[in-house]
Amino acid sequence: MRMGNIWAPLAKAIAATGTDRHVDCLIDLIGADIAHDLVTVTRYSATKTPEFVKHRRFSDEMVRRYLENYYVFDPFYASWRRARRLGIMPLKSLADEEAKRGQYIAGFLAQSEICDEVGIILADGGDWCLGIFLDRSTNAFKDNEIALLEERLPVFEALHALDIKARGSDFSRTSAPTGPGASPQQKPSIPESLWPELSLRERELVQLILAGHPTANIAERLGITVGTVKNHRRRIYEKLDITTERELFLQFFQHKSSAR
Repeated sequence: MRMGNIWAPLAKAIAATGTDRHVDCLIDLIGADIAHDLVTVTRYSATKTPEFVKHRRFSDEMVRRYLENYYVFDPFYASWRRARRLGIMPLKSLADEEAKRGQYIAGFLAQSEICDEVGIILADGGDWCLGIFLDRSTNAFKDNEIALLEERLPVFEALHALDIKARGSDFSRTSAPTGPGASPQQKPSIPESLWPELSLRERELVQLILAGHPTANIAERLGITVGTVKNHRRRIYEKLDITTERELFLQFFQHKSSAR
């Protein structure tokens, strides 16, 4: 393994496991000799909305916008909910044609003045992962830089696992609820003027979709089967003349924007 200039940050990261300095020291280690302009750290769950842990040289206003609107378009969040894949994840590995046309790249990243990012996705207990993202305002990450992060990934994983072990099962990296059945951070409210064609039951289901709950979790909360949830979704999409969850979110956010 090529160690470069990471000996000092590696020593600090080892010493910081189990302390409040862990994430910061891990950021220093990950970005030691990989040029980047800013850093964001986010926790993803398969059943709840994302939690922003911290950032460096990023806008507090953009954090607010992400948690209010853009998280639903985040391809890293979508990937975790779909496949729970850990490791080094360059944006370009997720940026298919749908994502390129979507609000995350065309909207959120453009407003954040970010042209490329790479995520280091680490297991963080339960169905959560911790994503440490290196971002660039100009120039994409090169293949050899991604390969260097891949080489060092076992070190990052081992340090984070040590931190989790040292903290114990009751530790939470944020103040948001994380226990079974805990509510997502965001609880978007559907205005009465939006989607009047939907029944009360359908509006209840849409409310849970907008809050970030996957199908299985919605079924459990409403006391119905997964198949029934899928049937409700199909009828909702037919009534709203849409075919995807992305379009549902777009209609919701467009209505919010026009009402301001």
